[in-house]
Amino acid sequence: MSKVLFAVNNYFFSSLFSEQDLTRVRSMCDFAVEYAPPEVDKDYLLANIEDADIVVTSWGTPALDADVMSRAKRLRLLTHAAGSVKPVVSDALWDAQVRVTSAAAAIAYGVAEYCLGLILTATKRAFWASNGTSVGQWQESLKLYGGLSEIYQQKIGIIGASHVGRQLVHLLSNFTCDVLLYDPYCSDADAERLGVTKIATMEELFSQCKVVSLNAPYTEETKGMLRGSHFALLSDGAVFINTARNQIINEPEFIGELREGRFVACIDVTDPQEPCPLDHPYRTLPNVVLTPHIAGAVAENQRRMGTFAVNEIEAYLTGRPLIYEVTREQLTRIG
Repeated sequence: MSKVLFAVNNYFFSSLFSEQDLTRVRSMCDFAVEYAPPEVDKDYLLANIEDADIVVTSWGTPALDADVMSRAKRLRLLTHAAGSVKPVVSDALWDAQVRVTSAAAAIAYGVAEYCLGLILTATKRAFWASNGTSVGQWQESLKLYGGLSEIYQQKIGIIGASHVGRQLVHLLSNFTCDVLLYDPYCSDADAERLGVTKIATMEELFSQCKVVSLNAPYTEETKGMLRGSHFALLSDGAVFINTARNQIINEPEFIGELREGRFVACIDVTDPQEPCPLDHPYRTLPNVVLTPHIAGAVAENQRRMGTFAVNEIEAYLTGRPLIYEVTREQLTRIG
């Protein structure tokens, strides 16, 4: 039988992999190491990867660099039970023609659901209404920052046809709204299959949409691509949501537009550090809802990531196509 090495520390191992999924793995593979260690470092990889045909990685797994790959003569598949594979891959791994998969699509379910929740609650000013009622008000807060709205017959803008963006499109298909998409890498045919209207420029998206959700990956190309001029195009009462990466936004210009008080923002990520300083404008501006990076896999949804990883092992060993394969060429345009 093939051997699989779970290069995942015991904290994440217990939250990622159900007994049902581990039973599936045992029916297909032998375990290179029976128990997950407290920590997975380079020495752990060097000591245990020699006989592994498959390695499972996750948060905290070090890169499979040239030193590690010099011992990984049998390795043919890396399945990453987390989002971005960038922390674990290396030129040596690609040169060895190891196939790579990611569970980023599993995280997308939770992020998209969170985005939908923010869309529905922020448009109705639920957060601000709750704050108002706690100090004796009733409906006074509903008029703040351009006033409330609903998504019925509204245009909802999504930046990025990522796993998250696509899942959010699917969720929004249950509502009577028009979804506009900005993604230069999404073909017209793919946009048609998704049931969205592809928009040529971000300026068009911001000027037309009552809600804009940022779901693009952070790359050199997307760094700082959202400028103050984009946010200035938002209509009064609009909602902006960022569950992607703060580095995609030109933060000083964004904050300048937020200070105008015309729209609200729901922010789940900060930069260059998390948590952001106590005096950061995201914490103090009254038209911002700041949450502590909770959109992704923070609880039960982590098990979905483990299931996705095991599904890839099963597909590989039965000769079926890998479901969420990542290639070397894709790294420049994915998160």
